[in-house]
This record gives sequence, C-alpha cells and structure tokens, in this order.
Amino acid sequence: MKDKTNMKRIAMIMAALAILVTGCSKGQKFTLKGDLESANFKVAADSLILQSDGMPTIHVIPVRNGAFSFSGRVKQPALATLKAPGEKIVSKQVILEKGTITFDHGLARGTPLNEAVFELNQQTREIMQANRDNRNAIPEKMFNLFHDYLTKHPDDPSAISALMIARHFMKPNKMAELIALTSKSVQGNSHIDKIKMELRLRGSM
Repeated sequence: MKDKTNMKRIAMIMAALAILVTGCSKGQKFTLKGDLESANFKVAADSLILQSDGMPTIHVIPVRNGAFSFSGRVKQPALATLKAPGEKIVSKQVILEKGTITFDHGLARGTPLNEAVFELNQQTREIMQANRDNRNAIPEKMFNLFHDYLTKHPDDPSAISALMIARHFMKPNKMAELIALTSKSVQGNSHIDKIKMELRLRGSM
C-alpha cells in the first residue's frame, strides 16, 4: 500500500516538473546584452532592473565590469523598462522580442521592432536638423512621420514607444489623432493612459 502511495506521489511530482519545464520553454526567447556606456547609463551601477508587463516578475540583472547580459522568454513582444537602482528618471525603453537585443547610444537595437523604433528616432532627428531654419515646418513633418508609422504599427509595443516619442513634438489635438490610430490594447497601456490624462487636463480628449 505504501509503495503504491509513494509511486503516486512520485508520478505527481514528475508530472508537475514536466509542466514547469514545458511552461519555461514556451514563448519567444530573447537575450538582452550590452554595457553601461552603450546603454547610456551615467552611473556606475552593479545591477540593472528589468520590468515589463509581459514578464511575471521584476528581474535584477548583474553588471560585471560594466557589462550585462540577460536571457528570458515572453509570450509575445512586450515593452519593458531597464533602469539602474535608485535612478528615478533615467530609464531605457526596450521591446522584448525574439532575438538578441543590444544598445546604441541608449537606444535598443538588434530585433525587428527595436530596429523600427531606432529608425523612427533617427528620422525625428533628421527632421529637426533639416528644418533648423524653418522650425514652423517641423510639427507637420513630425505628424506625417508618426501618422505613417502608427498606421503600419497600430497594435504592437512599438506603437507605445512611438507615441511616447511623439508627445515631445505634437500639439494636444494632433497627439489625440495619433493615439486614435492605435488599437485598444495600445490605448489601454499605462504609459498611454498617462499621456491621455495630460491631454484631458489640457482639454484635448
């Protein structure tokens, strides 16, 4: 009788371990790597904090000789925040998705969505530089740039990043138009909720 009971317990434990291992192997595997300089952190941190709605826990990533590396899985691409402990303002936005994610002057690169946001950042800089002598032309050009991007990316995490960039260039009514281009899931994101609250306070939503 005891042998049968023990066998049942062993079988249950093995089944639980099988479920755990299977669960851990599901999803998109990503590797986040870089150094404090390329990620543009100004502090000599010995660890970084990675937080995302797409991951069940907040991860502390060790920094050794200024470099860091972390691998994990997400069910689908998810926007995350990477920051140094104690840093209240300076944080880096990164989209966790399949592949190896690196940093270039504080911007995430190396995977499709991160590259798309990197290119969007580059285009905003180009618009600013090309119109230094005609700053009145900047708002319309910026609106067209972000309108085109969000039309192509209405429902992925890069839309959230794009809107967070756009808020620095858009008047409230134009910002509201850009938000309306995105899906309900993007509009319901906590970062976008903050932007919408600002627009309400300014009477634009």
